[in-house]
Amino acid sequence: MKKSVFVLAALFFTSGSAAWAVPRLTLPETVFNFGFCPQNSEVSHKFWLISTGDQPLKITNVIPGCSCTRAPLDKDLLGIGDSTQLDIIFSTKTSLNRVSKTPQIQTNEGPPDKRLQIIATIVAQPDSTFPLVIQPYKLDVSQKTDNIIDRIEFGIRNVSDEELTIEFISGADDYFQVELPKVIKPGELAKGRLILNKSALVKSFQKSFTIQAGDEIGSRFTIPVKRTIAAGIVPASAGK
Repeated sequence: MKKSVFVLAALFFTSGSAAWAVPRLTLPETVFNFGFCPQNSEVSHKFWLISTGDQPLKITNVIPGCSCTRAPLDKDLLGIGDSTQLDIIFSTKTSLNRVSKTPQIQTNEGPPDKRLQIIATIVAQPDSTFPLVIQPYKLDVSQKTDNIIDRIEFGIRNVSDEELTIEFISGADDYFQVELPKVIKPGELAKGRLILNKSALVKSFQKSFTIQAGDEIGSRFTIPVKRTIAAGIVPASAGK
């Protein structure tokens, strides 16, 4: 009799713990503001997705939100404690002013869907932005000859009447690194530099990076970066 009671108790606790074992998706960041972006360009930001439940997490669907947004996923099955990145890519096209998109993530955790939000202020004349003007406002590091193109300089002009700090917010670290001035005086044109990683020399891509000014509202600016490699061209140091 006692043996039967122990068996039933064990089954109860086992099934009970299994019933409470669930997958769970945690999003450390749910909103990203690109700030000022030029028309007819692609900007992107990666969100971390973390499996924090006690069952494996299956990402069953990602709904980008519209045809101008893509959301490629590194992997869709996460073990307990595992993580991955979701790249939200937004094509600004001919949109203007403030735009917001809300991609949705569906998993085996069940409803409600988890939501992300991206925000951008799209401008037709990027040389009219405030308090910074980026020159050029799109960076092209395309490879058209065998001579290696692995970096590009760009200007950041402070068009305000106050000294501004410059902060790097987000970028494609697996493709390039960005060097920025720490402070820009009123009216000053300072130089920044983008340097490609060695692994990116043989790739064609469209990415972006986002910086923030130290003004009262923390104005942001996202600079698109494009690289294409002409047919038959092999960058000189790509194999070294």
